[in-house]
Amino acid sequence: QVAGDLEEVEVAGFDRSWDLNVRAHFMAARLVMPSMKKAGRGVIVNTSSSSGVLYDREMIAYTTTKHAVIAMTRQMAGDYAKYGVRVNALCPGWVDTPFNEPFIDQMGGREAIEAYIRERVPLGRWASVDEIAESILFLVSDRSSYMTGQILVVDGGETVV
Repeated sequence: QVAGDLEEVEVAGFDRSWDLNVRAHFMAARLVMPSMKKAGRGVIVNTSSSSGVLYDREMIAYTTTKHAVIAMTRQMAGDYAKYGVRVNALCPGWVDTPFNEPFIDQMGGREAIEAYIRERVPLGRWASVDEIAESILFLVSDRSSYMTGQILVVDGGETVV
């Protein structure tokens, strides 16, 4: 299990969360960086979460790894800007995907989680997958050509309240 506070989360769950949320980004960037350096350009978008900039109750494994992705993004951006490689992170908030099924069950069903989101998120709703895709397209396009080491939070305003 990856949910839980310091005393509840299983160590194996913490390790799985680390492998998926941090190590996978590290390995992918490590794999493509030589080609990007040789080309003198490239863009990496790491996926963090609004949990990477917020406290997320009893989710120490997830939150810790998402904070780590932000730190790694900034470090890579600083190290590789001189090669023309930009590295940014996307921090989505609540997105309506099957990923949320455990949270929906934990909250007591879809109606309960939607009520929670309406209360907690200023825009009062989930993000659609298309809205998150648009943010990714911005980060990989030339429209963000002077951005590196930045964190783009797309969360309906959740982190501002």
